Amino acid sequence: MKKILIVLMVIFIANLGCKKANVGGEGLCACSVLSGPPLVLVIKNSTDVDLLNPKTTGYFDKNQIQLYSKDANNEIKQITFEIRPPFSYSNNQKLDYYQLTSYQLPTLSKSIDNTFYLKLGDNKLFEINMKINKNMVEKLLIDKAEVPKETQAGSNMYLEGIYRLKIQ
Repeated sequence: MKKILIVLMVIFIANLGCKKANVGGEGLCACSVLSGPPLVLVIKNSTDVDLLNPKTTGYFDKNQIQLYSKDANNEIKQITFEIRPPFSYSNNQKLDYYQLTSYQLPTLSKSIDNTFYLKLGDNKLFEINMKINKNMVEKLLIDKAEVPKETQAGSNMYLEGIYRLKIQ
């Protein structure tokens, strides 16, 4: 009888430890290795107009955006991403811009060549490189130039891990 109780207890504990969690839009087993924080990119024009906002004239719809890498044979490998709406944490901590978010990109940058490509509509192709430190995007380069982190005017909030791409 003791052996049966021990086996049942082990099964019960294992069942509690492997519940599904919704992380990054995908259900993962809690026993699986979780990916780190995503790459989050705000895309604006030269006058700070949000180019991912559907209310903006000439905005980039998700179907007009390509995020990919190339393998050794120069074959394109699509990278998953989503467009997240503006958000707020409290009265003065908010981000008023839509964001291109990819949980896959930082993980891939550790395992393959660290060069990725972003194509926005018919605009030019952007080359993306990044430095990852402890699963965090520490530095983001687009076309070999360092991309600044986003700051929200009026909120005095420094948005850690959210980068800003300005398109002329």
